[in-house]
Amino acid sequence: MDDIQKLIAIQQELEQIGERLGELFKTDHPQFNDVFEDIGAAGYYIQEAGYRLESAKRTLQGAEEDEN
Repeated sequence: MDDIQKLIAIQQELEQIGERLGELFKTDHPQFNDVFEDIGAAGYYIQEAGYRLESAKRTLQGAEEDEN
């Protein structure tokens, strides 16, 4: 597995974590109001990490194209 594939796998794992958080703490969850801010922040940072990984992936792909 090359570096790009590893980054893609991590991105997919992050997306799954974000989805699981969303499924766990729906608005009807009894503690939704208690964790809303923290879950929202976690979701934001998970999404931001995905964007950063996408940027790294594009950089690696560009480097591979330059080599060929």
